[in-house]
Amino acid sequence: MGKAGFTLVELIVVIVIVGIVALIAAPRFFAQAGFSAATFHDGAISAVRYAHKLAQAQRTNVFVVSNGSSVALCYDAVCTKRVQNPTEGTPFIVAAPTGIAIASSSFNFNSLGQPSAAQSLGITGDTRARQVVVERETGYAHP
Repeated sequence: MGKAGFTLVELIVVIVIVGIVALIAAPRFFAQAGFSAATFHDGAISAVRYAHKLAQAQRTNVFVVSNGSSVALCYDAVCTKRVQNPTEGTPFIVAAPTGIAIASSSFNFNSLGQPSAAQSLGITGDTRARQVVVERETGYAHP
């Protein structure tokens, strides 16, 4: 009957392997830019989809205005009449986190839900390319 347990060499090999995995995984795990960009990307798509549905429901133009650091929904092109967020009762604005930006653009959905132009809003500040695409005919927003 042999002795049960690990040899010193086996323990050192396991420690080295765990160390290598930690060096590779830790920076990715603790980097906030990726998580922040993904959250903002999802929020921007949701805002555009809400503008699309709101324009159809209220039979009016709804404008989507992105200025590089946020996406706002408005009833006019210069954003003086802002759409209210239905859950909070505040102006509907999705702000980009620090270090994350979205391409500046302004377009509107008409009462049929059609955008004034096809759009592709790029989101930067992360290693992964992200964008919000709005289809020309249907107004459907997707990644």
